[in-house]
This record gives sequence, C-alpha cells and structure tokens, in this order.
Amino acid sequence: MLFGYILPFLIYYVILYTVSYIVVEYGQTYLYDEVTPGAAMRVALGTLLIAGFLTWSRSNFATMFTDQIAPTFFLALLWVGAFILIYRFQPWHGFGLGIATLLIFAGMSTLAVDSMLSPRPPGRLDTSVDTRPIRRPMSSGLPAPKPAPAPK
Repeated sequence: MLFGYILPFLIYYVILYTVSYIVVEYGQTYLYDEVTPGAAMRVALGTLLIAGFLTWSRSNFATMFTDQIAPTFFLALLWVGAFILIYRFQPWHGFGLGIATLLIFAGMSTLAVDSMLSPRPPGRLDTSVDTRPIRRPMSSGLPAPKPAPAPK
C-alpha cells in the first residue's frame, strides 16, 4: 500500500507543489504586479488534485505523449483548470503557463517516481567473468601510421 499509492503521491506532491508555487509566485508578480491572496493554500489545493490524478493514472514519461495520450489530455485540462480557476490567472495566461508547466514538470516528476520506486538491479550479475579493462604496456606504443601514397 505504501509503495502503491502513498509514496508516489508524496513524491508527486512535493515536486509539483514546489514548481507550482514558484510559477504562481513569479508569474503573478510578473504579469499582474501582485500575488493572489492565499497563494500558498491555493497552490496546495491545485497540487493536491494534480498529484492525485498523476498517482491514479501512473503516467510514464516514455509513453505519456504517445500510447497514453488520453490521460495526458485530461491532465492538461486539469492543469489548465487549476491555473485558471484555482490559481486565478487570466484564461490565456493560465492556458500558456499550465501547458508549459505540464510539458516540463509532469514528465520530470514521473521520471522521479519511476526512478525512486523501480526495483534496483543487482550490481554485478555474473561474478565468474573477469571484467578488468585490457591494459597494454606503455612501451608498446601506438602502431606506426601508414605512409601517404605518393602523388602521381
């Protein structure tokens, strides 16, 4: 249960909260010269929804934009909706920032979850095979270059 839903959700939540808070803080300051009151709580709510959907869909960065395009489309709607309705951006600004943040950080967070929760392969599978690098004595040097052909 812990590795099934809770731990991936916490990883998604921490990564996406940090990124979303930075985007909301700087985006609203740059675009509107002020930040929406209660931005931290708004980001916490929006990130809760997005991290919950990512945990439920278990998107994978390798197939996120190919085989599993339907969950990615719904994730994009959710992300744009969070930027417009919860974080209070103007519709065009929320659409642009939501899609840009989705394309960059949803994939990065799925990579983080996959790398942290995938089983670790053993260090060396076959210990009977010698894997030392081939070494040559320094005195042997490099083979002599072939002479260039004479011009005709």
